[in-house]
Amino acid sequence: MDIDGFWAIIEGSGRDTDSVERGEWIERALVGLSVEDLVDFQDHLDEQMSRVCGDLMGEAAILILCGCGDDSFSRFQAWLVGLGRDTLDRVAGDPDLLADEPEVRRLAERHPRDWTNEEYPWFEELEFVAVHEYERRELDTDSIYDALRARYDADTTPHQDREADDRDPDEALPRLTAMFGGRMWD
Repeated sequence: MDIDGFWAIIEGSGRDTDSVERGEWIERALVGLSVEDLVDFQDHLDEQMSRVCGDLMGEAAILILCGCGDDSFSRFQAWLVGLGRDTLDRVAGDPDLLADEPEVRRLAERHPRDWTNEEYPWFEELEFVAVHEYERRELDTDSIYDALRARYDADTTPHQDREADDRDPDEALPRLTAMFGGRMWD
């Protein structure tokens, strides 16, 4: 599976559908894939999530979610992927552009305790759909993560580490700070 095939599945799952329904749609789409394509899907997902893993995106998640641990951040990253290729391309370089997303604007109108499960900005189902399908099919104890590690070990392409972004979040995320900034004290 190439990156276009990955995005076809993500975008075919329906951005306006709740995460459980989307996860089930993606699960059905993955059932017909080969084991190699499942590993490709997970590899593409991991790569796309890594595009939105920097310090500023973490600060954006903290603002939007009124705090954010590691698991919540992973779910948030998956949600960002679920927003689609164009959105991910746009916000990966500038997390403050999340302020333009209709889903984020709707969330800013209410306190997180008033958000429904369907609109909460995370997509745990996407995070694990290929993992579960892989495990459902494979009879041995190896997991999709072992297959990915083997792939990475065989890859001789030099990988560049992400540079830390030490900009002040209040300055780098002015719109999100204005939208979500004092909510932790509500």
